[in-house]
Amino acid sequence: MVSKILLTCAFLIAPSIVAIAQTSIEFDFGVRGGAFNSGIPLEVFSNHYFPPAYSTDKMPYTFGPTVGVLINDRFGIRFEAVRSLFRFRAESTTPFPISGQKSVATTDGHMWQYPLLMTIHSSSGAVRAFGGGGISFGRTISGTTSAVVTSITPPTASGVITTTFSTTPFRPNSSPLALYITGGLDGRVSFLSIRPELRYGHWNSSLADQENQMLFSSNQFEFLVGVTAHPFRFKGR
Repeated sequence: MVSKILLTCAFLIAPSIVAIAQTSIEFDFGVRGGAFNSGIPLEVFSNHYFPPAYSTDKMPYTFGPTVGVLINDRFGIRFEAVRSLFRFRAESTTPFPISGQKSVATTDGHMWQYPLLMTIHSSSGAVRAFGGGGISFGRTISGTTSAVVTSITPPTASGVITTTFSTTPFRPNSSPLALYITGGLDGRVSFLSIRPELRYGHWNSSLADQENQMLFSSNQFEFLVGVTAHPFRFKGR
């Protein structure tokens, strides 16, 4: 992931260096925060006969840094690192106490996404519309699953019941590709920009096992607001 970020930074800087002698280049950096109506798709365990029953909590808020360049006041290239939270629960559906065991697990974690976006801005002015799209540079996930397992030995109503607790890291294997369409307004006051924006993302989930299950929707709609500073501007000859 570090190598991808370095490549992205190079992708942002290289066109600017080549074009700086002939064009106007404006750099900006800041933060963005937003909310979406569904979480990023996650691959979770399932099976054909007694699949676990899953429930999810919506944690709609995102936050992260953003950097970009604006070329000739029209063409924008922006890279973001977006942090979001997720939580879901899994409960076994095997018949208890006949099966001899039941479990309830809760997974909490956070995810970083790395979208690269290209936009076209309308003519100059204090408030300008923009639109464009982009692609994700992958994602990184860090989570923890806390499980409570109740066992009965022998598996009858009169057996001995024991309860065990465990904590394990959550590391899904799939790394889906995301495509974005975005549009909004760029309001400028001095060297600051306030950018309300609507964004649609579609995640092409690549599940490793057809029996596994995908949580959350592969379609993400987000309203976000970015606040950036652009104190550095270079004009070519």
